[in-house]
Amino acid sequence: MGALLIALVLLALGAGISAWREPRRLLPGIFGTGAVVVVAMMVVAAVVGARGRELSGAMVLAVVAVAGLVAAAVLGVYLVRTGVELVRREGLRPSMMLSATLGTLLLVYVVGVAMGLVVGWLIPTSDHRLLVVLAAIGVPGAYLGFALLALVLWSVVYDAWARRRVRRDPVGAVVVLGAGLIDGRRVGRLLAGRLDLAHEVFDLAEASGRRPIMICSGGRGADEEMSEAAAMSDYLLAHGIRGDAVLAEDDSTDTAENIAFSAELLADRAVAGPIAVVTSDFHALRAAMLMRSNEIDGFATGARTASYFVPNAEVREFAAIMWKHRWLNLALVVALSVPWLLAVWNVSVS
Repeated sequence: MGALLIALVLLALGAGISAWREPRRLLPGIFGTGAVVVVAMMVVAAVVGARGRELSGAMVLAVVAVAGLVAAAVLGVYLVRTGVELVRREGLRPSMMLSATLGTLLLVYVVGVAMGLVVGWLIPTSDHRLLVVLAAIGVPGAYLGFALLALVLWSVVYDAWARRRVRRDPVGAVVVLGAGLIDGRRVGRLLAGRLDLAHEVFDLAEASGRRPIMICSGGRGADEEMSEAAAMSDYLLAHGIRGDAVLAEDDSTDTAENIAFSAELLADRAVAGPIAVVTSDFHALRAAMLMRSNEIDGFATGARTASYFVPNAEVREFAAIMWKHRWLNLALVVALSVPWLLAVWNVSVS
């Protein structure tokens, strides 16, 4: 228990210090999620100790493995259920199938492990290579699951912090990120939510005595009649934003370009910070990370999104962040898999 308490203190300090120094990155979430895992282990240790038993290393691993499988099963069911709801409401498109696909893979994996354990229990002399292969998948999978949990938890904390900062720190500019247009020309509910929040942030800045600008960032897709920036500008002007405050950045094709091209506009006009980037809640943390990369002073905040939409969007955000650091993540996944695969090889050739 003493070692766990020391680990908890160090992880909590790491979360606090990293968040204080720079909240626009995933590191505070990693430390914080590690602290949550340690707390869970301390609870298990306390329960076991109350029964007069000593918590051994093997017991810790067993508890962690079982908890991981239960969590994977619950998450799988949740992702499949929300994925089906998303497709029902938004239509069957590849981009809408991410969460349902991940949920299905998780359930298949849990069933595979359960079947391997049952076979091993019923036939003690059976070949256990399948379980070792599943471990080779599950261990790096646990790493990815931990990273996903860190992203989700820190996204919630960061967005709550950013919402408080909106009212505390009047901004010099608001950058609102685009989203796909309905029928190629109309602002949909998701984008309207972003624009309404951007309008609110803009009004708060003006009420403080500042003269902020509003940058609408979004290019024209292949299936769109006009750029997202143009449709967004029309929406804001129709809702009362002064015309001289609205700028359109219509060259970007993704979030990274949204932030980079908007940074150029801000630099050209020597806009004083802080800057508020407005997007959807699930997207705010990644937008903030890109602000940091482009040396934009400020924060990102997100408009509320329908609950059925969020799981699929979070999976997409996670994939984008993992891809940005793909070589590091690939190295870690390989390092976590190789020992188990070598064990299967040794058993096969012996």
